Amino acid sequence: MKWIRGIAAFAAAGALALVAVRLAEKPDAVAAARSALVAADAIDGEKVAEVVLERDGVRYRFERRAGAWQQTEPVSHAVDGWSMRQLIARVLKTESVRSVSLDAADPAARDKALGEAGLKPAAARIELREEPAASGGATPRAVVVELGRRSLAGRAYARVTGDGADAAGAARYQVVDAGLHEFALGRDPKEFRRRELFADLGEVDRVVLRTPQGELALARDGRAYRLESPVRSRADRVQVEELVDALRRAKSSGFVSDRPAELSAYGLAPAMATLEVDSAGTRRALLIGDAVSIGAQDRFGMLDGTTTVVRLPAAVLAPMLPRVERLIDATASGVRIRDVAGIEIAAAGKRISLRRETDGWSASASVQGADAAADIAGSVERDAVERLLKALVETRAASVELSAFPSEEAVATVTFLGFAGEPLDTVRIARRAADGKTLLENGDGVLRAHGAIDLPLGAEDLGFRARAKP
Repeated sequence: MKWIRGIAAFAAAGALALVAVRLAEKPDAVAAARSALVAADAIDGEKVAEVVLERDGVRYRFERRAGAWQQTEPVSHAVDGWSMRQLIARVLKTESVRSVSLDAADPAARDKALGEAGLKPAAARIELREEPAASGGATPRAVVVELGRRSLAGRAYARVTGDGADAAGAARYQVVDAGLHEFALGRDPKEFRRRELFADLGEVDRVVLRTPQGELALARDGRAYRLESPVRSRADRVQVEELVDALRRAKSSGFVSDRPAELSAYGLAPAMATLEVDSAGTRRALLIGDAVSIGAQDRFGMLDGTTTVVRLPAAVLAPMLPRVERLIDATASGVRIRDVAGIEIAAAGKRISLRRETDGWSASASVQGADAAADIAGSVERDAVERLLKALVETRAASVELSAFPSEEAVATVTFLGFAGEPLDTVRIARRAADGKTLLENGDGVLRAHGAIDLPLGAEDLGFRARAKP
């Protein structure tokens, strides 16, 4: 078996010789000591206002504007601020575990060593640049880090060049922890972008949905909202709050294409629908296109001003595109009960006038068109008036219909008056013979339909009692 031991010894000797040759080919010196890849005073991470990432032959530029990050190359798109802060922090916190010096006297050996480390050409290049000084003083500082290939045991190669490198920076590269490589190279650059469709949406002033079927317009009026189209009517507060909340939470589920050759292939030229949102003087528009595939509910979309097609989940679109009937206030009148000082009721050829008193309601009754001197003074039951107010001001309709008021089926008109005798609102009441429903309308072209509702309109319903003559 001596010949086997001889072969093993020969193989070991060959391996040692090969290692010796390899070591001879390596850069001059290897210094093992942990240190920051980028010097602590090279740049202020809090002042970084521009980040450039070059990889896979593409240049990605990110800029901080008014506190928000925006991608400006190769496309324009809002960027996740957390991702940018993470990238900056990883660059500045990356540690070198070993410094490798290059042979400055032998350019060929230097280039070979950089090539073996994946640094010539570099796998990626990251540039951080501070925001310009407001006073126009010192030139903003910049740091450039080149990333090489990854090695074993969670290590990788990198080096600092440009303004951030020290005097010996060009003559060495670093063995670093691979965390920065994983963050900058191991993820799709699209993941830096924000998926919110209406990023940082503030107070919503106006929402307009345009489709081939027509336009739905909703505008803020003080603290409330009103529908402007297809009818001019009061908007339901709860439904509007849900719509605004849906706009703030809306996110795409992915980026489909950055620069499509034909937008028509996605149903975006022209768009199937456009959703415009005005906030703080800025208008943003979301273009909504075709379904992403046959039978799918998700659709293609694009934010106006960008060139990126995104995927819009059906669950995100549904609450942003409500039917107009859902947005309309289902109560017959928008007046506040505490503001009502008088009520005028015209029904069945008679007129009843109610006035608020400190201890109830006074009343007068007459035949419509008769002289005021013929009015009969009296009182009504407070509970009956409260039921009438509740029915017209607080009770929500079972359904809402966009239709003209059927004057031929009208049964009564109720007008609310303020404390100065001014008219606040008028509600017209009809009973539809076809289905027996009670219809309420206050001049906005919207019928609030009730299957059953307590409406004390006549003298008997109100408990009218004539006052005894003196």
